[in-house]
Amino acid sequence: MIPKSLAISVITGVVAAGLMGTYLQQLSSQNVVYVQGSSISGFAEKTHYPVGQSIQIQIVNSGTTKIGFSADSPGIIIRALDGTTFFSTVLTGIKLDPAQKHVFEWNQQKNDNSKILEGRYVVEISAFDESGKQITDSFTLDILK
Repeated sequence: MIPKSLAISVITGVVAAGLMGTYLQQLSSQNVVYVQGSSISGFAEKTHYPVGQSIQIQIVNSGTTKIGFSADSPGIIIRALDGTTFFSTVLTGIKLDPAQKHVFEWNQQKNDNSKILEGRYVVEISAFDESGKQITDSFTLDILK
């Protein structure tokens, strides 16, 4: 038989680790790290959203060079963890200077205008620097009931 004090200690440690991990994940997902050269960062205000709530996706030029979005490829792709694309959009004409931000509001609809189901999704952001090099960033969102 396991002593009560050991069981209580283990359970307390597991719960504390879970809470700390959740807190640190949300804290780190909102920090933008600026770098020398071309870089893009994307994030949302939080990682968990109820079904149907609009999500503001923030895109930041986190580099030192100007970046822009191509008319030939999607700037934002939202897909399931298995790679299935549910939503994509082209951000034509948007150019961001260093440290400049653009906000895109997603209403949780797929490309066919049907509502998205609960689950974990990857948001991928893709832009190009002045030399034509593609730069990307991605983060995950949880859609909950």
